[in-house]
Amino acid sequence: MPSPARKAWMFLRLLARPVFARKLGTLVTAGYLAETGWVRSVRAGAIVDAGGAPQPWTTFPFIDFLGPRLGRGWTVFEYGAGASTLYFAARVAAVTAVEHDAAFADRLRPALPRQARLLVRPGESADYAEAIAECPAPPELVCVDGVDRVRCVAAALPRLAPGGVLVLDDAERPEYEPARVRLAAAGFRAVEFWGLAPGRVERKCTTVFYRRDNVLGL
Repeated sequence: MPSPARKAWMFLRLLARPVFARKLGTLVTAGYLAETGWVRSVRAGAIVDAGGAPQPWTTFPFIDFLGPRLGRGWTVFEYGAGASTLYFAARVAAVTAVEHDAAFADRLRPALPRQARLLVRPGESADYAEAIAECPAPPELVCVDGVDRVRCVAAALPRLAPGGVLVLDDAERPEYEPARVRLAAAGFRAVEFWGLAPGRVERKCTTVFYRRDNVLGL
């Protein structure tokens, strides 16, 4: 792994190449990084799209896939609250999110509309994973992007709506392999969405798990 000084020198050498400098300039001013909101997220220190609206902290290919397929009448449950809660609240009938960080929840709560409900439960606890039982209806979509994700996947499986799908973010992490195994054993197939996420520089994976006759038409 190059040192910070070495990486800075390598970057400066690349900038000295006119073709690279032009391509990079376009990428951050009018290209992909600008269009997806990556640049604005970095500048604002928030998870937003190019217009400044909240978006999920998942990969951009997943956001592009999911957005036009969300149903206005859906119920969504999230493990881990944040910008995605605001995103879903603007597009579905009801969203319930459970958060383990009470201070963060207090900052988020004033921004939530009435169709969004925020629960606070201790992380790494049965109460956190089982918070999905407090969802007002079986959810069409469950997003697992909080703590204790393997246990949360297990708790969510029996509570999905018919045709419901489950999304596991950062699915490339080895510690989540037991969740993938459990989902496969329950008859779920997987489609992976690799790429960048708002404000992130690492390539990562957001995975959708689904069965036949699912709400996303997979």
